Amino acid sequence: MSFAWPAFLWFLLVLPLLLGFLYWVQRRRAQSAEAFAEARLRAAVVRQPPKAHLRWPLVLQLLALFLLLLAAARPVASPPLPTNKAAVVLAVDVSRSMLATDLNPNRLEAAKATARKFVELAPPTTQIGLVSFSDSAAALVLPTTDRQRILEAIDRLGPAQNTSIENAIVTAVRMLPGRRQLRPPPELSPPGLAPIDPLQGVPELPSVEAPPKDLPPGSVVIISDGASNVRGNFELPTRASLELAARFAKESNVKLYTFPMGQPGGTVMRLEGRNYYVPFEPRNLELLAQATGGRNTYPPTEEALRAIVKELGTVIRWEGTRTEISFLLSGLAAALMVVGAGLSLRWQRRVP
Repeated sequence: MSFAWPAFLWFLLVLPLLLGFLYWVQRRRAQSAEAFAEARLRAAVVRQPPKAHLRWPLVLQLLALFLLLLAAARPVASPPLPTNKAAVVLAVDVSRSMLATDLNPNRLEAAKATARKFVELAPPTTQIGLVSFSDSAAALVLPTTDRQRILEAIDRLGPAQNTSIENAIVTAVRMLPGRRQLRPPPELSPPGLAPIDPLQGVPELPSVEAPPKDLPPGSVVIISDGASNVRGNFELPTRASLELAARFAKESNVKLYTFPMGQPGGTVMRLEGRNYYVPFEPRNLELLAQATGGRNTYPPTEEALRAIVKELGTVIRWEGTRTEISFLLSGLAAALMVVGAGLSLRWQRRVP
C-alpha cells in the first residue's frame, strides 16, 4: 500500500496523545476522590470505572478516528481486479484495387463501413487499433478504448497503390500490447535492403515484458480483397510469403480474422482512361485465418460481425490495479462511529 499524501500520516500521532490524555484524566479523577472523600463515602461520591464491555463504544470511536486519519493520507492499494485485456487491430486495405465498384459504392468504402460497424459493436473496454496498408503498412492508431479517435481515423482512409498483406500482419501484430520488440522472419524483408520499421517514432504502450505465450491473446482483423502483389522477399511466391506472416502471428499468440471485400470473379475497373481487371482472391485470406486459428467471414454481414465481436471482445484477466481506497476507510469509520454511538446509548444512556 502506498499513500498519495504521506505527510498526513503524522496526524496519527494524535491517537497516542489522546489515549495519554484520557489515561491522565482517569488517574486525576481517582486521585481527587482519594483526597476529598472519606473511604466509607467514596463509593457513593465517585463514579466507578465502567465494566469491560462498556468500554467498547470508546474503542470503536478511537478506531473510527484512526481510519479517518489514515484516509486523509489517501492510501492507494493494488487489489486484483477483473480487467478486460482484449486488444484488436483493424488492418484495412487501401490499395487501388479497393476502388473497384463490385461493392457499393466501392470496396474501400464498404471496408470502411465494416470497420466502423466493428468498432460500434465492440465492448467499450476492448482496445482497438488501426492499420492501413498498401505497398507498406502505416500504424495509424495504437490500441485504445477511445472510439471517437478510431472512427475519425477510419473516415480519413484514402486509396494508395499496391497491396502487401504481409506488412499489414507484421505491423498489426507488433502494435498489440507486449509485442513491440518482436521481429518478423528475415525472409519477409526485401533482399539487400534495410527493413523500415513502420512503428518507428510511435510511442510504445506500457507493457510487461513476457514471452508471447504468456501474453493475453491478441487479434488482427484484416479487411481486404485478398490480392497481395507486393512481397517482402520477391524470390518467395505469394502463398509462401503469406504463410510466413501467418506463422509469425501464430507464434506471437495472435489470431487473424479476415473479412474479404469483393464479388466472386472480380471485376473490371476503369482507371486513367484504361480498363483494368481487378481480381478478388478470398482464398488468401481464408488460408491466413485457418493457419492462426481465426475465422474467415464472407460476406461480413452485421450478424456475422456480432458473432466475431462476441468472440474477440472480452479477455478477462485478474490484474493488480492502483485504486485509491480513502472512500472505503471513510465509510468503515462512519459505520464504526454509528455502532459505537448506538452501543453507548443502549448501555450508558448517552452518546460519547
